[in-house]
Amino acid sequence: MLLKKCILLFFILICFSCGLFAQVDNQTNNRISSIEESEISEREKQTLIEDLYYLSLNPTNINTADKNTLLLIGLDEFQILCLQRYIKETHPLLSIYEIPLINGFSEQTLEEILPYIYVAPVKWKASLRLDSIFSKSIHDIRIQGKKVIEKAWGYQRQDNKGFMGDNFSNNIRYNLNYYDRLSFSFVGDNDAGEPFFTSKQKYGYDYISMQATIKNISFIEQITIGDYRLGFGEGLALNQNLNFGYFSTDAKSKKNYNGIKPNRSVIEYNYMRGIATKLKLKDFSVFLFGSYNKIDYSGSILETGLHRTLSELSKKDSNIEIVYGTHINWKRKGFEIGTTLFHYEYKDSIKHQNQNYMKYYFEGKDNNIYSINFSVPLYYGRIRLFSEMAMSKNKGYAGLMGADFNISYKTNLTINLRNYQNQFQNYYSSAIGAQSRNANEKGIYAAYSMLVNKYFNFFIAMDYFFLPDESYRANESIRGYKIKGELNYIPNKTNLLTLLYKNNNRPYNETHTNNVVFPEDNILQQIQLRYTLIPNEWLMLKSRIGYSQTLSYPSIKKKGGFVSQDFIVKSNALPISINFRFSCFNTDDYDNAFYIYETGLPLNYSSSQLYDKGIRSYLILRYDFTPNIFLTARYSITQYFNKTSIHTSNDEIEGKKKQEIGIQFYWLFNKKSKKPFTFEY
Repeated sequence: MLLKKCILLFFILICFSCGLFAQVDNQTNNRISSIEESEISEREKQTLIEDLYYLSLNPTNINTADKNTLLLIGLDEFQILCLQRYIKETHPLLSIYEIPLINGFSEQTLEEILPYIYVAPVKWKASLRLDSIFSKSIHDIRIQGKKVIEKAWGYQRQDNKGFMGDNFSNNIRYNLNYYDRLSFSFVGDNDAGEPFFTSKQKYGYDYISMQATIKNISFIEQITIGDYRLGFGEGLALNQNLNFGYFSTDAKSKKNYNGIKPNRSVIEYNYMRGIATKLKLKDFSVFLFGSYNKIDYSGSILETGLHRTLSELSKKDSNIEIVYGTHINWKRKGFEIGTTLFHYEYKDSIKHQNQNYMKYYFEGKDNNIYSINFSVPLYYGRIRLFSEMAMSKNKGYAGLMGADFNISYKTNLTINLRNYQNQFQNYYSSAIGAQSRNANEKGIYAAYSMLVNKYFNFFIAMDYFFLPDESYRANESIRGYKIKGELNYIPNKTNLLTLLYKNNNRPYNETHTNNVVFPEDNILQQIQLRYTLIPNEWLMLKSRIGYSQTLSYPSIKKKGGFVSQDFIVKSNALPISINFRFSCFNTDDYDNAFYIYETGLPLNYSSSQLYDKGIRSYLILRYDFTPNIFLTARYSITQYFNKTSIHTSNDEIEGKKKQEIGIQFYWLFNKKSKKPFTFEY
């Protein structure tokens, strides 16, 4: 009954929206919305937002931008090839308005990449004189606090098992950017429940991260001291960056990890702490890196980043991880070959739980990883073949190979095959795959995207995988699949209609009538309809409706659904903007839950899990004191209709609702050219 009322409200709002009409440009390729359905983790989505934000603060010279940066801002392989050929055979760009004249580019492309680029002579680079650095560096500072209004059980306990800190999280971020030659950052973060400036945490913030990076000093292309992330080849040997390509709507599966990325994130794990450098010797690039980092440990590596209780705090920084190695890469005329060799070790041995499917998981104190990767362009760069093979110290191996086809403008096809042995052991592997661990898996992934005309574009992809040995919740080998499709209709610049569909089957153990346990199909189907309308320059309306159904043994069907409506108001004449969402949901079980992107505080990736029966709403207010100083406040509430408590253990909240408030202050100074790039809409 609840869902029927919400659906009626949804269509009333649609009718209201359609009655409004006006023309205003709509960024249909919104980078935030585009990653909502991507098969990447919440951490990786947060990382993408941070990467794009820092790039907007420190735009790149498009005449000298490297391939990784061009891919990050949304260009594809064919566009990059055409851009580089234009610069080489015609002349370096003299104005951004030349960009739409290049083959594969358009006015829309320029609009999408404009926040991240500028045009300057090829040989120009900013001076490292101190007076220039002090006068022309861009600084920004961001201070944020969040609080859940309802107190969880962990804050009320009187024994020694509760939370030691207050029901309040806060962080601070400071960044200095001097063109693309010098950067420095500081991050301090404290989660709710963690002690803050007490005897248990004398230094205040539970997590502190710093880095300094200098680029282009003779043959030293980059040197980073402090915290950083690495990524090379296809990510099979070493990748701490975004794992795009698996069900990304551009139908590309080749990765382009090739470098050192300064760590500016609040994510408290999966980074190096030490020094890394890139040396450029003609066609060769040599990367050298070393890291000494304290990690959370309880027999295995912990990645929660939470240190709220005495038990959690006792595990903080209780093990030491040392990593060192190299990556050597050769590139010429689009051909590329590289090799990665590195070693990592721990002070105390890594162990795992006594589960059958974990029998090949890494145990011990040290491991060595070796890999080789290559990439070959064909047919003037419209086809790219690629591969990577990796091996761990125990002789376990993993390999993948694939091909990306650029058929025409924004029409792509990709095919990717993989074979990961169960014996392959590598904590730093993050390549294409149906599991979080690149091992015990064979599969083939294919995707196709097409720009039919200026009104229609679509994407369809399928991954078929085989897990040869036991796996999580499966006591024997299993076969499964993932199918995903997306159709976009853009009748004009003020309307966007999107239809999404996915069908997944990942078999899990089931107990049969004779008490024998073996895997059975577990099929999930979901469909969503989204409509975005921009009736005038100050209003945007977003409507969604979704339906889900699962089929599991023995022929058990369960379902779920949700509807939501967004109102986004932002006027150039007033210094205030408003973002409001109302949604209601009704699902039979956890498997039918919906994970929906939400607008969070700036530079915060946020999504909500719509599960059970209830409503979810949030309101965001932003006030701009100046173009470079603003204050953002956010209030959210989730209310369930048939629950007496939310969460479990120390996180348990009595009652049916959970409310959260957050506030963030931002100040960008010494920025004279562009307004800061933000991600609200």
